[in-house]
Amino acid sequence: MAVSFAAAAAAQNNISELLSRLKNAQADSDLLTAYHDIFEHYEYSNPDSAIHYIEQGLKLFTARNNKVGISSMMLLLGTEDGDQGRMELARKRLNDALKIFEDLNDKGGTAAGNNALGVLDGKTGHFSDATRHFMTALKIFEEADNKKGMAGTYLKLGVVNELNNNLDKALEYYTKASNIIPDSPLSVTAVYLLNNIGIVYGKKGDFKKSLEYFQKALAASDKPVLTGVRISTLMNIGIVYQNLGDNKKSLEYFDEALKITEDKNIPEERTRIIVNRSSVLTLTSPAKATADLKEALVTAKKIGQRSLLEDIYGNLVENYKITGQYKEAVAMMEEQREMEDSTFNIEKAREIANLESVYELEQSNNKIKVLKLDEQRNSLKRNVIIGIAFSLGIALLFTTIFYRRSNRLNEQLKKREAELEKSNNVKDKLFSIIGHDLRGPVGNIPNMLKILEDESTTSEERKYLIDVLMEHSIASLETLDKLLYWGKSQIKNIGPQAETFTVDERLQENLKLVKNSADQKQIAIVNNVPPNTRILADAAHFDFIIRNLLSNAIKFTNKGGTISVSADTTSRPDFIVFSVKDNGIGIKTKNLSEIFEPFSSSTRGTANEQGTSMGLMLCKEFVIENGGNIWVESEEGKGSTFYFSFRNA
Repeated sequence: MAVSFAAAAAAQNNISELLSRLKNAQADSDLLTAYHDIFEHYEYSNPDSAIHYIEQGLKLFTARNNKVGISSMMLLLGTEDGDQGRMELARKRLNDALKIFEDLNDKGGTAAGNNALGVLDGKTGHFSDATRHFMTALKIFEEADNKKGMAGTYLKLGVVNELNNNLDKALEYYTKASNIIPDSPLSVTAVYLLNNIGIVYGKKGDFKKSLEYFQKALAASDKPVLTGVRISTLMNIGIVYQNLGDNKKSLEYFDEALKITEDKNIPEERTRIIVNRSSVLTLTSPAKATADLKEALVTAKKIGQRSLLEDIYGNLVENYKITGQYKEAVAMMEEQREMEDSTFNIEKAREIANLESVYELEQSNNKIKVLKLDEQRNSLKRNVIIGIAFSLGIALLFTTIFYRRSNRLNEQLKKREAELEKSNNVKDKLFSIIGHDLRGPVGNIPNMLKILEDESTTSEERKYLIDVLMEHSIASLETLDKLLYWGKSQIKNIGPQAETFTVDERLQENLKLVKNSADQKQIAIVNNVPPNTRILADAAHFDFIIRNLLSNAIKFTNKGGTISVSADTTSRPDFIVFSVKDNGIGIKTKNLSEIFEPFSSSTRGTANEQGTSMGLMLCKEFVIENGGNIWVESEEGKGSTFYFSFRNA
């Protein structure tokens, strides 16, 4: 109690001084500094007061048409919105502030705006975007030799890499920041560094060293401005004691951190603590852990915190497994798989590494530019001597030869660059597809097999799990078949093999292939395509498209429904427009615009069939390669019609 009272008294004296500065400020720059310091004072200790004063500042600077003041206040409001979980409002305010700073060519403001957006992207799990913002800020700070800004940005880059488990890279950034800031007295950045370095050592398994850093951070975080790092440090110490097997002490630190987040109304950190605490509660009070995690799930969805959602789903799965609730565990796995964008998980570390490489490359290019400038000066001198020594005709001859040779080399270089770009795009899409459509269902199989091995699993639960495993296996095989089909044509650089053929026979073959699936759901497929319809196209592409659209129609049509395949030979000159129409569940309006895009959300069929988002993406690719178009018309609850066109033969 004495410690809390002392902290409150110190804060009161401090705020009196700040409000006095605000009242007596003459210049706008002094006002701006005062508002900023008041915000830092209240950001965690009293968020409502922080917002009150910054909104007051925004009104004042708007009345004075002071754009720097306006954008600075918007930046602080956006930061507070992010802390309170109002992510969309935060992003709008931060983007608006950044735009003003960029229009004013205000480098410091631009760097601050990028850093704020980077933090927001990090909170919502968009780590590659966060890294891009931080790299932009770092470049500005380095050009201005702003040590404080550089240290703060190194700290943020360390966090991004730590969240991606690039621990050595994170430690490298933290070390860079430590080398800039003074050891004494400890600044806000220094205290955050102590906490974050402790996290890295904790993730490396060195809990003794980790605890040393956390204890130093905790001892130095007794000021209101350091409330955020104090919460984080208390939670991290709780995690360390949990790993050391001292659950009682672990819960003490978790509860102390939780109380601060409740008092200060910080939903994101409160949710994070609940998630970590649940790992201990699962062993002592599983029902309480489940209830806490469900509450945390609601909050995490509301604030759009991807990494938190992944942790919550994972903890719920483990909790349900421990308590023998296997159906609930599988349901959570399914929710997690639908939520996750595994492409993001695979790509994020690679994209961050690419962004860091681009930044390092820019630094190297700047050095090269300096060297080239020196070389150009020397070259000028040489050219003068050459001009004196040789005749204009000889110089012109050499210039012509050099020009032609350069053109030839440039053409070769452009061609090679185009080939490399295409190859890189194929590789990127290949990894993305593996991550998004293949990794999810395959990744859940080991977990379900572990549940099957559990002797306490009942025969009913085993049957349920086997059915789910069958679904996942079929979905994985379907994805793999499509992936191999697409990858073969891409890697071998095989374009469409156009030929003239009659549709009848190929259509009948494809109808036979899907007949069994249709019969199981008692769905009638009506072929309305006129006899002897001929098109100019790649026959294999036509087969893939019609088969995929028919499979989708069966999947999303209710038992006893009808599917019709038709061909319109008159509406578009030189083209035949095919259609696959069903009277199924239809497509939600919000999903129509992205239905053919990579990694659009996959919906379960009317018999709970599992699907992937890859098929329609490839249909679109193949139709366009053959010179046609593909589109869809749909009404939720009434069915869908997919149209695609091929050249009339």
